[in-house]
Amino acid sequence: MNKFLILLIPFLFFACAKREIDPHQTDRGEDFFPLEVGKVRVYQVDSIIYGAAGVEDTLTSQIKEIIAEKIINDTDTLYRLVREWRRSKDNEWVSNTVWWVTNDNNRLIQAEENLKFIKLTFPVKEKTDWDGNAFFDDKTKLIVGEESMEFFKEWNYQIESIQPETINGENFAEVVTVQEANFETAIELRQSTAQYARGIGLVARSQKILDTQCITCTTPWEEKAEKGVILTQVLIEHN
Repeated sequence: MNKFLILLIPFLFFACAKREIDPHQTDRGEDFFPLEVGKVRVYQVDSIIYGAAGVEDTLTSQIKEIIAEKIINDTDTLYRLVREWRRSKDNEWVSNTVWWVTNDNNRLIQAEENLKFIKLTFPVKEKTDWDGNAFFDDKTKLIVGEESMEFFKEWNYQIESIQPETINGENFAEVVTVQEANFETAIELRQSTAQYARGIGLVARSQKILDTQCITCTTPWEEKAEKGVILTQVLIEHN
């Protein structure tokens, strides 16, 4: 089975209209995704891949993200995010891919292989919403398992809350919860949520991206899904 490409996006940074920023706003919340060379985050990632026959595969692995380099050019300050993968703590880390991150003063943009996302907007405020996938067509298809699907259909990002949270047994004083997608029809489910802790960055992500052709089914999505993925990503180590 192809490894599930949960977030893939190139590093082409295009200009986009900027929101006006209150000049009196001092805490913009940029440290909910700190851009510091040497920052390391390790995640446990669990996924269930669906096909025509139901569950086709399950995968448990770990991903390490390292902000390895700061690059300044004429128009941007970019941070190189090196990602490594391993099956479990008993295995060696293997180089996986390189992503890029930039903060253009009011948007945290992350380029993941061949797609580019606006992960956060600043200042961070509850109920703020934005088109986090503005740089690509929401009908863009991804391969999940061996099936093609419109993974990002009807996504719309909104900050649901900023509050203390306990995640994987660790207490965080301030966590921003971003609902990235919450769309459902009889045959499509698009749910995606990301959480960012102040001073650390991404601490958790959950996704249910599922399709079925069973229009009349009343069974749970976990039973009627014919393609897609259920994914959870939780921080287990950081500095």
